[in-house]
Amino acid sequence: MLKPVPPGPDGDQLEAITAGMYPYLVNLQQHGEFVAIDLGEIRTAVVYDLDAIYRILGDKLQHIGMAALLQRLSHATGSGLLTNYDWATWHPRRRRIVKPLGARAVSRFHERMVAIITSELDAWPTGSEFDLHTAVRRMTLRVVADLLFSTDLDDDAAAIIDTAVEEIHAWAEADPANADLDNEPETFQAAIAALHSLIAAVVDARDPEHPGDDMIGVLIDASSEPHSALDATGIRDEAVTLILAGHETVTNTVSFALDLVGRNQHTRDAPPRHIVDETLRLYPPVHVTNRAVVADLDLGPVVVPAGWEILIPEYVLLRSSRYFERPSEFLPHRWTDHSPLRLERRAYFPFLTGPKFCVGSHFALLEATEAVGRFLDRFQHEMLDPEPPWGREFALSFAPDRPLPCRLALR
Repeated sequence: MLKPVPPGPDGDQLEAITAGMYPYLVNLQQHGEFVAIDLGEIRTAVVYDLDAIYRILGDKLQHIGMAALLQRLSHATGSGLLTNYDWATWHPRRRRIVKPLGARAVSRFHERMVAIITSELDAWPTGSEFDLHTAVRRMTLRVVADLLFSTDLDDDAAAIIDTAVEEIHAWAEADPANADLDNEPETFQAAIAALHSLIAAVVDARDPEHPGDDMIGVLIDASSEPHSALDATGIRDEAVTLILAGHETVTNTVSFALDLVGRNQHTRDAPPRHIVDETLRLYPPVHVTNRAVVADLDLGPVVVPAGWEILIPEYVLLRSSRYFERPSEFLPHRWTDHSPLRLERRAYFPFLTGPKFCVGSHFALLEATEAVGRFLDRFQHEMLDPEPPWGREFALSFAPDRPLPCRLALR
């Protein structure tokens, strides 16, 4: 006999969750570790239990499929790794892509990455107000373009990518229930078409025999291998995925990190990697994870039926006193080897875990650490908005919900 998910509040809870997702998900936990709710007529199991979460994230796409939110994103990323839940194509692609993005391999991009970060910081103004998030976004866009294309972006190409990213966010935020997945706005269609054309032009200009050692070259080279499951469309989709995942997540992490240090000046001498780790705890790039259940999924105490969705509230877990001492405070030293602050490392999975673990995590951590460290070596900074930012909860990544006005001074 199936062990059903215990019910939560009665009725459709979409209005309640859109009114304030974080407090809603915090309060929902009073109903238990597994809570069944309705979200826009989608039966959803909210899961707080770590053992069950690791079972969900460890599933090899046998019981887990693409949730409605990712179906929306797939209109831009197609069959890319992020939105691909077909094991026959996803697995060989991931195996081919993960190696050039591994810890050792990304070191070959390190020197160029540092040069780009340094040149961007050279241009940041001192003494006058400017938006930190916009400046960080430009810097990370140049870095991911170098990873993908081994070339700097001209202004037209940067505008194409920026517009596409903004249109994807706007489309997701306009329909939190994901009730209408088909009627793409004309502005969205135009932005994605322009991005696809940009990538196609780069691919078409490459020599198939010597495509280069950047990620576009890796993808072109992989497409010639037997059983690679990569064609021209697949190359394009993986490039879009890397732009969205690699550019947006690092932008948000660096922006939040510098804002946090600006508001907590006593932390500015902490190791940059610890600053990044603590930022990822407070502002994880993916703050909730959604999965569709395609076959009854036994999680031990409960079974989630096929046809439901699962919601994992990462940012609730990462800010929980159950797992992290003084959880609401920005304390980079909690990540030192001998920190007296208690933490549960299993509750810390900002890049997920299991088969869908982020293939670009090593690159993202290297870039974020370098950007934060080199910024703090160069500048003193003051955040000018007395109200700290929060994340855009219905965007596809947890981006700051407002500009980050800042004033810099050279150290």
